[in-house]
Amino acid sequence: MKTQVLEPEAWKRVLQVEIPQDEVETAFDDRVTKFRKELRLPGFREGKVPIPLIKSRFGSAIRAEVVEDLVQKSFETGCKENNINPISRGTVKDLKVDDGQPVSFAIETEIDPPINIEGYNKLKIKLSPKKIKSSDVDEALEDLRNRLAQFNDVERESKKGDHVLFEYQEVAIDGEARKDFTNPQYPIELGTGKNKDFEKGLTGRRAGEVFEISVKFPKDYEMAPLAGKNGTFTVKLTKVQEKILPEVNEEFIKKIGDFAGVDALRENLEKELVTRALEQAKNEAYSKAIETLIKDNDFTVPPARIQQYVDAALEDSARYRKPGEAAPSREEFEARYHGAAIQAIKRYRIIDFIAAKENIKATQEEVDKEILKMAQLYQRPFEELKDILRRNGTTNRIRADLREQKTLDFLIGETGSVEKEEKK
Repeated sequence: MKTQVLEPEAWKRVLQVEIPQDEVETAFDDRVTKFRKELRLPGFREGKVPIPLIKSRFGSAIRAEVVEDLVQKSFETGCKENNINPISRGTVKDLKVDDGQPVSFAIETEIDPPINIEGYNKLKIKLSPKKIKSSDVDEALEDLRNRLAQFNDVERESKKGDHVLFEYQEVAIDGEARKDFTNPQYPIELGTGKNKDFEKGLTGRRAGEVFEISVKFPKDYEMAPLAGKNGTFTVKLTKVQEKILPEVNEEFIKKIGDFAGVDALRENLEKELVTRALEQAKNEAYSKAIETLIKDNDFTVPPARIQQYVDAALEDSARYRKPGEAAPSREEFEARYHGAAIQAIKRYRIIDFIAAKENIKATQEEVDKEILKMAQLYQRPFEELKDILRRNGTTNRIRADLREQKTLDFLIGETGSVEKEEKK
């Protein structure tokens, strides 16, 4: 077999292959012999059908199968011999199959092009976490009160802050009746929704009332099929509930945790806020580092990687789509996520390059520490869970996640969490 590799693009490889005629004929004869052993025809014993008859009746089909197999094997061999790691299926072009002549063809495939990331050790990015104030602690405490709030049914008209539950009686979008709107399973809080027209229609109503709400959906509405359209909803308000916030007293504190008093609770809340602020600052620094490296190191993302990203996003979208929500077309989805796909893939490749260059890895101790957290969370024996995660492949994901985290910390100067192993 003769193979020549062309590189028309950094991400594209074309294998031009020629298979000698005698190799094709040998493979054809072998396939005919195998086919003869399994063939049954009236008037002939199994395995005794004359070969000339087999070639005459089934030769074209057998030769097509032989050529298909040879093309696939040639692609695999050509990639292996030329250190090509394809990320897409090979596309066969210019296939020539003439009697008495070598079989020739070209196979196009895509690869991740080699990259060289420079300047990653000169970023000088500083963390700037938010300074936590007393007002922030007050807000966190108020959030806890909201979480432990009680809701009492009331007969008065609904107002801002109330929780209401309703049922759709009739729905029309741009004058067309719709039956695919599902009644909400949970109450909504008036004053917190994104659709002001709908909330306005639900305000000032009593439980049991049936009424009509007219809605003009904004052009950038999150549910694309409704964006920019007019909706008419006939709804029945089934429940109005008033939110009652608990007093911050000993009983309230006991529900939160084992704290000596309000001051101890506030101190704990402040620590949590400081931790969150630091995590947010680190995430912002990670993003800034990656954005800088993407800007300063130009490289191409193969189309196949973008398609794979879009396919995965489309699959996730279908899995989490709300009842009654129309599915976007693949074209719409691809247009929406094309830029995000490029950024995400570049981010991955940059992190992978730096981790390999700096030999950054997750130690077994670090992996075990993460598994121990999971074991404590799910109340499972550590060794039992560790074995399960190893067998189902989750341990590899944990190791990869830790490698990424350590590389990001390395980029922003948080080297205390990075332990580079000696290269072997």
